[in-house]
Amino acid sequence: MRKLCSLAVAIATVLGGCMTPPSPAERVTDAAMALNVAARFNQLDVAVARAAAKDRPEFMRRHAAWGQTLRIVDVEMASLTLPESDQAVVLVDYAWVRNDEGTMRATRVEQHWKDDAGWHLVREKRLSGDIGLLGEPMPEAAPRGPDKQFATRTIHEDGAAVTE
Repeated sequence: MRKLCSLAVAIATVLGGCMTPPSPAERVTDAAMALNVAARFNQLDVAVARAAAKDRPEFMRRHAAWGQTLRIVDVEMASLTLPESDQAVVLVDYAWVRNDEGTMRATRVEQHWKDDAGWHLVREKRLSGDIGLLGEPMPEAAPRGPDKQFATRTIHEDGAAVTE
């Protein structure tokens, strides 16, 4: 009886230690997080390695402003769908600011991934939110006036009024 219990414990230990390989959803999630977090921290050399080989120059063009004229403040994966076992669509939400202004912006990006001996980004496009994150021409920043809390109106002796 004692040998049978020892054998059962040994089998349970061996079987409990066996791990199943990660699912396609887990693998694409890891790849998408690695690319987006690396890009968020301006490690574009690491991020571009997750893009498909033929798309790498375009990826670098779309992300050229990252860390230069704009800064990614936060990145969050919003959803993941697997229409096929080797294809995935990932929605990513970015919070970002232009370096020449302090306005927080938000953009949702749709990323298409393909499993070809590892998950790689094959296409991305802006779905909604602010323009300018993916290399689109950004609208000009509004000119800033003097920093005033309250405008002051001055009435001169001749009756002319000036707001400062």
